[in-house]
Amino acid sequence: MKRIQTFIFSFLLCTSLFSQSIEGKSISQVFEVPDVSPEALFSEIHYVLSLIYQDSDTAIKFKDDVTKRIVVKALSLIPVRDAYKLMNPNNTEFSDYIDYGHNYTLVIQVKEGKYRIKMSYEDGTYSDAQLIEYKLPFPAKMDFDETDLEQIIKKAQLEMSQDYYSITSRKKKEIYIQSQPLVVKEYQQTLTNYAMIFFQSLYKKVLEGFQEDNW
Repeated sequence: MKRIQTFIFSFLLCTSLFSQSIEGKSISQVFEVPDVSPEALFSEIHYVLSLIYQDSDTAIKFKDDVTKRIVVKALSLIPVRDAYKLMNPNNTEFSDYIDYGHNYTLVIQVKEGKYRIKMSYEDGTYSDAQLIEYKLPFPAKMDFDETDLEQIIKKAQLEMSQDYYSITSRKKKEIYIQSQPLVVKEYQQTLTNYAMIFFQSLYKKVLEGFQEDNW
């Protein structure tokens, strides 16, 4: 149990204990929990998840005590910078950010002394006051490359060429088009940060749970 206490101390000193793996819409990370059986670790993770999710019976879709695997499906709100606000900074009808809902799947696999957690996002959607649903104009990826950004810029150029924007000034159109890489890069970092904060919070609560059990 002293090793658990040491891990908690190290966690508080540095929250990025382990490197994450990113592939498209998914991000995963492996966390070590020393001197704990897979059964005890699996049980503690399940208990912590039941505290995190208000309706855990609905959120936890799968739990197998044999394979030590848990699957969670839930919704996160991810703030995305509104490029239309950048184009029209004085227009109070636009917000700096729009909260896009992202359904995600969480898969946790427990092994001896460690567990792997993986979060996979679905593409974001937003509903306005009239309940009209809008899809985020780019996918929920965390590893956009230059080719992706080129395609996103081309899509923005096509959008600005539509008749609807015929009276919009050329300068505003350029602001919208050129802002796309900024919006996308900030967005992918927000997706990554959301997952990492969740991962680290879960890890911290699991370690603290074992410490509290030692009374």
